[in-house]
Amino acid sequence: MRRVLVAAAFILAFASSAMAGPKEEMMAADRAFSDMSVKDGAHAAFLAFMADDVRLFDGDHPPILGKAAAAVYYAGVEKKNPGGEKNSSLAWTPVEAEASMDGSLGWTRGAWTFSGKKGNGSPRRITGYYVTEWRRQADGKYKFVLDIGGTDGP
Repeated sequence: MRRVLVAAAFILAFASSAMAGPKEEMMAADRAFSDMSVKDGAHAAFLAFMADDVRLFDGDHPPILGKAAAAVYYAGVEKKNPGGEKNSSLAWTPVEAEASMDGSLGWTRGAWTFSGKKGNGSPRRITGYYVTEWRRQADGKYKFVLDIGGTDGP
């Protein structure tokens, strides 16, 4: 009897994790995206998680259209500020997700925090909000196709 209960518990635990819905999968992708940003730098994380036809809107510059354009933009930022990513951190936490009925599209939203240093070496912390649209890829994983963010204010 004990073996049957253990087997049943194992099957239920495996089934519930294997049957995670699209909302949970997008939230997990968003958390993994943030974890990579903290570990490897924001530019590397953005390039790893974005689709080729991405649209980026952050309000600091005209929209960036496409992964190739994002790579060029990030390279320019890094050229102007070598090592800047090593001295800063961008992290975020998704708080909500929604998905289409078939799970092919959806979005997450949450709050982000940038930590770094000002030109004079004093600490700099900026917070904001974002919404990210996700699209399921042929391999079943989600990549983001749209990212919109803003700051919380002065």
